[in-house]
Amino acid sequence: MSKLSKTTSALALAAAAVGSTAMIGIATPAAAASGFQNTCSNISFAYVSGSQAALNAMCLKADGSANGSSLILKGIGNNNGVLVQGGGASTFQKSCGNIQITANAQGATLSALCRDGGGNSRATSLPLNNIGNNNGNLTY
Repeated sequence: MSKLSKTTSALALAAAAVGSTAMIGIATPAAAASGFQNTCSNISFAYVSGSQAALNAMCLKADGSANGSSLILKGIGNNNGVLVQGGGASTFQKSCGNIQITANAQGATLSALCRDGGGNSRATSLPLNNIGNNNGNLTY
């Protein structure tokens, strides 16, 4: 087997191993802090389309003009009174109140009072990661 074939085979095995590791969730990349808050203002939480949770903001476009944008928040849940990031549609808004989004130069944070298994309200927060401003539009 040539040196190139051995290298190609080794790379293929490594790629397969990485893919299977990511699929079972053992090693996942760290979430990146959001950067949208540096080019967006009037950042707020809203309910849209009935009861979906959304992030609203006025975001700058490349030409400097402002654009109103809304992004459905994905995968946020309430686990016994604690906001958690998972997959699928967000469900936290069904059992949490006083929902707010705060932002500074380092990132944006979702905070709320969420019910735990005993029906008590707990203050909790979660960083909103991987959200950006693409020419005036909020995106993941």
